[in-house]
Amino acid sequence: MTDKAAGATVAQRLGAWTAGLRREDVSDVAWRSATRAIVDVVGDAFAGASAPLARTVRQQALADYAAGPASLIGVPGATLAPPAAAHVNAVAAHVLDFDANYNTGMVFAPAAMLPAALAAGEMVGASGDDLLTAFAAGSEIVCVLAAALSDAPYRKDRDSLFYRGWFNTAVLGPIGAAAAAARVLRLDARRTTEAIAIATVQAGGLRIAVGSDMKPYLTGRAAETGLRAALLAQGGAQAPHDAFEGFRGFIQVINGGAWSAEVFDRLGGFTDPGASFKLYPACSSIQAAAEALELLMARDAISVADVATVRCDVTQHIASNLAFPRPETVTQAQFSMPFALGCVLAYGSFTAEHLAPTSLTAPAVQAAMAKIEMHPATLFDDEAAAREGPEATRVTIVLRDGRSVSHLQVASTGKPVNPVTDERLDQKFVANAAPVLGQEGATRLLGLLRTLSDRRDLRGLFAPTSSLESAA
Repeated sequence: MTDKAAGATVAQRLGAWTAGLRREDVSDVAWRSATRAIVDVVGDAFAGASAPLARTVRQQALADYAAGPASLIGVPGATLAPPAAAHVNAVAAHVLDFDANYNTGMVFAPAAMLPAALAAGEMVGASGDDLLTAFAAGSEIVCVLAAALSDAPYRKDRDSLFYRGWFNTAVLGPIGAAAAAARVLRLDARRTTEAIAIATVQAGGLRIAVGSDMKPYLTGRAAETGLRAALLAQGGAQAPHDAFEGFRGFIQVINGGAWSAEVFDRLGGFTDPGASFKLYPACSSIQAAAEALELLMARDAISVADVATVRCDVTQHIASNLAFPRPETVTQAQFSMPFALGCVLAYGSFTAEHLAPTSLTAPAVQAAMAKIEMHPATLFDDEAAAREGPEATRVTIVLRDGRSVSHLQVASTGKPVNPVTDERLDQKFVANAAPVLGQEGATRLLGLLRTLSDRRDLRGLFAPTSSLESAA
């Protein structure tokens, strides 16, 4: 669990690596993944800022904290103290469950890391390069830790960190956010180690929160905890440097002692395939099914009146994730296969606009939901193929005339093995941001995010449209 040559603890190794990371150390693949993830998270935060929970969290933060240098995404002109802004923006980014995640560890780290790093960057006037490098550092740390904790060794769907019942965004997100914020603040190796250790001793959050407001709230807390950890470390606060491997430490308490030192040694290799992006505002486990159903309906010119049933054969992972066949709330609906596919049948699509109580009770959606079946199934013959498609789904539409059509979607568009194009991600961003900024403003901000490396100072990035380019 330690570097035998140097005697360094896990936190010390993470701290030294983060503090020493340079732009040229980040692989081109990791740099592109960071850029795409930042674009996605910012757009999701614009879309999520008007959600009821995001409004509640923002109103409380505005009442509790003074204005500061950090922007509130989706609320033009509003600012807060950086830790509060990090929390508010992370809630907005994750509340629609539309944001990118890392398959390794099943963790929505981008929505936690970016708000923390961005708030720190606005506080000190960091550059776009600083933000991207910091985001890449946090991503690498989260993915390597997730692999070392959850593939130690790979045990399929039994004893990994995720299947123990942890909401990994609340477990690993604060650590990645702390590393990213520390890198933006240019903390040295000792202070970065402290930041990571401070965040590590606070890690935790239960997966029972899924399907409730607490899932996005915990994501907000992860962002705030990470930034506060970096600021505490900057001010001289300390934490146990053996926070991971020590007695009653993270590895023992959170993961029952399971840990792969061999996997951890990959730190800095940027070998993880990167973020998985979503085209539907719902759990990752719904994405393949919704895409497959849309494909079949369009390919075979099927109308909802033609459909008798829609059968979804899913992996055990999906079956365990989607626990709400008859959702009673919007948050439960984001984890409901019948609701998502019911919207596809009733409306021809499933978008963020459908995440409303009126959709839950709409007669057309209710009728369509009654046609949806979900069954656990063995979709692959060997483990290697199964690992490529943990959220694969076979959708079979049985028509009223007795015919049936079927499609197996091994990986939804947006997964690293089935990447989404930049053009499609950009369309998603504009659709999310335009209701707040207008089409022209959203397109202009997208251009700034796509060329973030050219920006010398992050301050003013979210200024009114007329001055968006003032600090470029």
